[in-house]
Amino acid sequence: MEQTARETLATYQRDYSELEGLQKADRVTYSLRRGQRKLWFCAARRASRAVTRCALCGMDEAFARLVLQYIYENGVEPEQLPEVLHDLCGSAV
Repeated sequence: MEQTARETLATYQRDYSELEGLQKADRVTYSLRRGQRKLWFCAARRASRAVTRCALCGMDEAFARLVLQYIYENGVEPEQLPEVLHDLCGSAV
């Protein structure tokens, strides 16, 4: 990731409860960060500590915030982030 992609523009967190036999407790954090020429979408699971990052060039910041909100509200899995962004934003990913 670009060294300057440290300015966080927006963050959402979704908590999942422990449901015996169905799912373990977890937290997914979604964030939007600004780089020199790109906006970075990040999604991370607390349990795995793995972070999925995707950069988009030429995207309007206001629209990027809406996309991040959409990703959060629809509970997009971090592993699905690249595909969902590609579906929503096309070749900008």
